[in-house]
Amino acid sequence: MSDAVILLTDVRRSFAQGGVTIDVLKGVNLAVEPGEIVGLLGPSGSGKSTMLQAVGLLEGGFTGSIRIAGEEAAQLNSNGRTRLRKTALGFVYQFHHLLPDFTARENVVLPQLIMGRTRDEASDRAAELLSRLGLGQRLDHRPSQLSGGEQQRVAVARALANRPRVVLA
Repeated sequence: MSDAVILLTDVRRSFAQGGVTIDVLKGVNLAVEPGEIVGLLGPSGSGKSTMLQAVGLLEGGFTGSIRIAGEEAAQLNSNGRTRLRKTALGFVYQFHHLLPDFTARENVVLPQLIMGRTRDEASDRAAELLSRLGLGQRLDHRPSQLSGGEQQRVAVARALANRPRVVLA
């Protein structure tokens, strides 16, 4: 058995559009080992976002095998996929999706509270991550008070807060 944190085997995804079937993923095979950094490159419409949807367990309609942190996604119900997303995956979206009424620190604390950490533990971890990302002096600023780059670094800290096995960006 592979130690891969992501293992895709013959993953396929098609879309019906205007009476035509568009094959976006055509038998994708991929293994990503712990610590490995992988970039997806390709022209618009080549399936990069669709592949991230597959790996992130964000939508159905895929065939083949998708294993994340050793678990076969097809064998999980909705609650199991949600649990796996919460425990094994971190997400950094192109658009950061920070909560506007929360401070930088609070945006990083929230996912930790959902995972059961105490407020003090979560706050300490948030401050540590934000400081490491150069935002130690901006902990109590709301997203509207941060530059675009600073907002994106808050999103990175949020993605790392629960120590995921995989970060999808």
